[in-house]
Amino acid sequence: MGNQISALMSDSIVFSLFLRISYLGLILSIIYVLAALTYNVYFHPLKNYPGPLSWAATRIPWCWYQYHGVNWRKILELHARYGHVVRIGPNELSYTSSEAWRIIYGHRVIEMGKDPVFSLHTPTGVQNILVADRPTHTRQRRLLAHAFSEKALREQEEILQSYTDQLIRGLEARRQDAVDIGAWFMFTTFDLIADLSFGDNVGCLEKGEYDPYVAATPAISKELQYYQMLKYWGIAWARKWFMPTSVAGARMANMKRAMSTVNNRIEKNGSVDRKDFLHYILAANDEKGMSRQEIDVNAFSISTAGSESTATALSGAIFYLLQHPASYASATREVRSAFHAPEEITMSEVKKLKYLKAVLQETLRLYPPVAVTLPRRVPVEEDGVFIAGHPVPAGTTVGVNYYAAFHSPYNFHLAEKFAPERWLPEHSDHAPYANDNRDVVQPFSYGPRNCLGKNLAWAEMQLILARVLWHYDITWPKDKLGRPEVDEGWQLNQKLYGFWVKPPLRVCLKPADGIRK
Repeated sequence: MGNQISALMSDSIVFSLFLRISYLGLILSIIYVLAALTYNVYFHPLKNYPGPLSWAATRIPWCWYQYHGVNWRKILELHARYGHVVRIGPNELSYTSSEAWRIIYGHRVIEMGKDPVFSLHTPTGVQNILVADRPTHTRQRRLLAHAFSEKALREQEEILQSYTDQLIRGLEARRQDAVDIGAWFMFTTFDLIADLSFGDNVGCLEKGEYDPYVAATPAISKELQYYQMLKYWGIAWARKWFMPTSVAGARMANMKRAMSTVNNRIEKNGSVDRKDFLHYILAANDEKGMSRQEIDVNAFSISTAGSESTATALSGAIFYLLQHPASYASATREVRSAFHAPEEITMSEVKKLKYLKAVLQETLRLYPPVAVTLPRRVPVEEDGVFIAGHPVPAGTTVGVNYYAAFHSPYNFHLAEKFAPERWLPEHSDHAPYANDNRDVVQPFSYGPRNCLGKNLAWAEMQLILARVLWHYDITWPKDKLGRPEVDEGWQLNQKLYGFWVKPPLRVCLKPADGIRK
């Protein structure tokens, strides 16, 4: 009996000690968190920058909106309230000025490197041009530049025209019913870029449906955004609990497919007369060139990033044109008066269509395919920098938020209005658009890391949009009462996880009057 009492007393003492240590740990944790929050708000070097206190104190608000896919909308609201610069995290500043583009992303002796917290890795861990450090990026870009040169683009026009023809045939076969034209733009750009990247025939246009390779992209992009948040909190190891097995498998399967098709294309090199990306990369490769693994990951990344962004811009252009009948009339009139047959619609000729280009420029402003911030880190080798006239200490994360900058009323007159005229010389130098800050619109980024595929993207957008507008009168579907069935919030209600999560864009197509005889 005495031994039992002694054991119970001993257990009680141990339990009591455990509770005291737990309470002490909890109290110390609370003190630490409160101290960190207090420091971030009142003593941090960024304490004088404008922004909501909750965002300055902790990263939780940013993560909350990012998790729900509406961070783009919230940061726009913050800039509208606080101005060109906003503190959106304990150690991060968001900008919307053209000066910030030049200082943060422009050519510098010491580069503002990508913030490692937000930098993503490839499935194999090998660096591609999107995530590479400065020496690796410079080396890879030197080789990839050959594949995206003006000479290469001219030689690739036959491939571009071939897929544009397939698009028109696919739309023609299905125009009796309302067509999700956004999906068909995706089919076109994925087929095209996969072919140019590594000679892969994805076959979306032929089948009229998404290939599993393509269908997995939105889920993979969403998971990568979640992974960035886990990295920030230092729990990247928990990724497996947030990433469904199906998504992880799809990402690796896509990478393996890219590697396989690249291997097949390389084996045929010399026996195939195709001016695709690999033709130029292999022709220029040398001892300082890219390894086989680097070619694989770059082909994979280019095929994803290059196709999604172009299809998004084309979908946006159709949406805005149908919402603005006067702009639609001006664009179709220009295209149809310039060409009398589809064979006349070439890359060189569509460049002459000023209004069509203005439509795409305005679309890229209002609905940029990349609508996030590309965060950079102020180099620790420097004592800080001045951005927008104010000092920013070393180690601070900085960046221009695309969507907020392009929609800022500080940068544009009637910033939310779709007005292609603001890009035309006869209007841009006069009221009401004379004071628009057009230099702030950098949809392909800025500086030495800007998008290599910019010229290709412009060629695709102008060629495809011109062909579609030349062939078809496009309208919204109508309900039983004859009223247009249009989702007014098609763009504004979208969520953003790296790429926009786009709902269907259903339209009706009718052969344009007087075009076909």
